[in-house]
Amino acid sequence: MKRYPYSDSTDVVIYNNNDNKKQKKERKQRPWVIAVSSALAASVFTLGITFGVQALSGNSVPLLDTATAGTSGASSSDVVASAAVTTGYTDETGKTVLSIPEIAAKVGPSVVGVINKTTVQTPQYWDPWSGRYYYNQDAAQDSQNNETVEQGSGSGIIISEDGYIATNQHVIDGATEVDVILNTGTTYTAEIIGQDEKTDLAVLKITPENETLTPAVLGDSTTVEVGELAVAIGNPMGMEFSGSVTAGIISAVNRTMTIENRTYNLLQTDAAINSGNSGGALINKYGEVIGINSVKLSSTGVEGMSFAIAISEAKPILNDLMESGHVTGRPIVGISITETRYGLFISGITEGSGAEAAGLQVNDMILEVDGQKVSSTSEINEIRDGKKPGDYLTFKILRDSNTMDVQVQLTEDTGN
Repeated sequence: MKRYPYSDSTDVVIYNNNDNKKQKKERKQRPWVIAVSSALAASVFTLGITFGVQALSGNSVPLLDTATAGTSGASSSDVVASAAVTTGYTDETGKTVLSIPEIAAKVGPSVVGVINKTTVQTPQYWDPWSGRYYYNQDAAQDSQNNETVEQGSGSGIIISEDGYIATNQHVIDGATEVDVILNTGTTYTAEIIGQDEKTDLAVLKITPENETLTPAVLGDSTTVEVGELAVAIGNPMGMEFSGSVTAGIISAVNRTMTIENRTYNLLQTDAAINSGNSGGALINKYGEVIGINSVKLSSTGVEGMSFAIAISEAKPILNDLMESGHVTGRPIVGISITETRYGLFISGITEGSGAEAAGLQVNDMILEVDGQKVSSTSEINEIRDGKKPGDYLTFKILRDSNTMDVQVQLTEDTGN
């Protein structure tokens, strides 16, 4: 859903090294050399055809496995192309390796479009003198005077036959209504079961009518290796290009990135991912979802750097959202912090939190947490995340020129 700036093209600069230098004399062509070379080339070509036919007559060994492709100088596009034509075979894991068309056919029905809608108040009249629209305040609560409009779109993955769908939280952020469009074209109004801003994950629910849903198979991202096939399916740039399939490789694993003060552990891929792919599937060679596409780096001089939330890290979050509507077992202190050049200051206290019960106050300056000096909110969060609800954190604070220790009991974050 989020739109990123497009990259500018890079011109190719050709340097001429022949300036102020004498041109070498052209060698005379020798007809007999050309004739011999042509004959040798023809014989090699014939031998290549014979070997290729013999190789094709083999039983179960593929001509080119993506795990070993590229050792003879093949480009990444050659690797992807070879994967697209490789017929199914069983590897050492006992799973069937699929070609890209087979992956698209298997997982395509599991990827949906997600439309983020919001309700806006319809203007009552236009004042030509001020050049503004004016609204009737008395009608602000009247639903007849409100209009539901689309404010963005993304992708989602069907994860159960009864209609649960995984997507990114930023895809549905701020929505008053969410529509889900299946690859058959059927549109359902979805219920938001739960969303977690910290992990950028959300779960929706639709109730299919006379239609059988195809849930995706969720794989194990902990076994993903750099260089293996990665296929992305989603709706780049909106539903006009729904179900688009792109392919590449896994460029890196366990990429830690901080985006809008939130830290993610991501898979990196060079498969093309664009605005609208968010929430869609990143798939391995077995047709299993190994990631939820989320982020793309897009700026001048940057190409092929896209990222997905690793599915093994997403699974427990998705399960919590399905069962409880929020992530369980996550501790919170109940304070808002402002970082200044002079230190960390408490700028807000959550009502009913452990911080309020312990007596922390706005404008308290935080010096240490559990005996560790802290200089950023992220350092406090790292200490907190090592605890669980019910545990205590000891804050050393400065208040009115006096230092004191305050023990705060952590409560559970319910997402409210």
